[in-house]
Amino acid sequence: MRTTLARLIHLALVGLLLSLPGEAQQPPERDPRALAIAAQAVAAMGGTVPADSVASGKIELVAGSTTESGRIRILTRGMDQTAEQTQTTEASRTVAYSRRQAAEQEGVTKKGYTLELAVSSQSSTFPLPLLAAALNNPETAFYYLGIETVEGVAAHRVRYWNSFASRPRLQYLAALTVTDLWIAAASGLPIKLSYERRAAVGSEGGIPVDVYYSEYRNAGGVLYPFLIKKSFNGTPWATTTIDSVLLNVGLTDSDFPVDSEGGAL
Repeated sequence: MRTTLARLIHLALVGLLLSLPGEAQQPPERDPRALAIAAQAVAAMGGTVPADSVASGKIELVAGSTTESGRIRILTRGMDQTAEQTQTTEASRTVAYSRRQAAEQEGVTKKGYTLELAVSSQSSTFPLPLLAAALNNPETAFYYLGIETVEGVAAHRVRYWNSFASRPRLQYLAALTVTDLWIAAASGLPIKLSYERRAAVGSEGGIPVDVYYSEYRNAGGVLYPFLIKKSFNGTPWATTTIDSVLLNVGLTDSDFPVDSEGGAL
């Protein structure tokens, strides 16, 4: 019942955001309780976003009856640059996000993402910079949805999205940034993140993505989840087991290559 109600709320919100003309958008609602819980989660993970980070580990990908194993590197720089580099026996793939632009490269083929895909392309593997970026953006709306149980753990559910309040031309993208985050009531740590990947606004359906975080460990003063599980459209897709995390190694813009052909925000 609670899941059904939350889904209805989500659909109503998306419909409302898509129906509003740019000039009708108002400054975002920032629910004080949601803000406080999100801020506590950032504090629980260490409080300060590292200048950069490089996490390495094993990844297992499932596609139908096929399972691939390989290695993954997750790079972050500040709150607005990420890259996930995956290497399996079948293929190599990199998805880079840099300051609201994104691109992917598979083998030697590279393509820039559209604006619609770019807004949901920041890596969700390391939740600290992702959540800190939302909190530090005054145009991010926050809404508290209550306490729910996630895999036996009581968690606060917080919804947030970028309203693009000061950028009427981009406000049609707001609905594509709606994100739900479950934060464990006892530890204050994120345990689940959900959003949709959508190639366009309107009637085209999106692909629901769920990310589960566990086995947090201290890495140079921040807590990093060493086990991350992702599902697409309700089906398990990727399991990442982190081996090591290095902070402040001196990454540069060149580590986050993007193609502006899809457009810049």
